[in-house]
Amino acid sequence: MRRCIRATPEILSSGRKPGCLARFNMGLISDSPHPAHLWTLDAVAGLRVAQVCVIFSLPRQFGTYTRALAYIKWFTPFRTPDPASGM
Repeated sequence: MRRCIRATPEILSSGRKPGCLARFNMGLISDSPHPAHLWTLDAVAGLRVAQVCVIFSLPRQFGTYTRALAYIKWFTPFRTPDPASGM
């Protein structure tokens, strides 16, 4: 399984070259250091949906980071499925 998340800004058209819409990947992210979904039958237990809006780095005056930083939009955690629909 690939672990690659991307955030790509919009590219405006230039002359004959067409533009490109912005893309913001989404992913299922574990919200605990010990993912519960590995030990349960519930496939989404311990997971939350997140959308990467920006991938960035800070100027050196704020410290050195070995990995890129990201601004993430978190969605509402999964809840117990509805008994009538199972969803």
